[in-house]
Amino acid sequence: LKIRWTPGHKGIVGNEAADEQAKRAARGEASDTRQLPKSLRTRANLPITLPLSKSATRQQFYGVIKEEAKKVMQSSPRYKFLRSIDPTAPSKRFTEIVEELPRQH
Repeated sequence: LKIRWTPGHKGIVGNEAADEQAKRAARGEASDTRQLPKSLRTRANLPITLPLSKSATRQQFYGVIKEEAKKVMQSSPRYKFLRSIDPTAPSKRFTEIVEELPRQH
């Protein structure tokens, strides 16, 4: 995916096609999902909605990571025992406490 700023519309190869695609997007029409890069599709092969800012992109990215980490933790054989110690785990507070523990190998 390449995005280029152009000072005008005349004489730019592919400009008409890009203009038509931009108009389709503005009308809410989506691209053919099979033509989208994998990073722009969900696991169900549906197009994702792109965030509008760097901050929103970061927030979405960390949200995905957080959910994946939660799934990994919940699939651990130690998860049930951990929850008996701290019912809020995995939580931000739990993570802060664990980060302070010494790492000895």
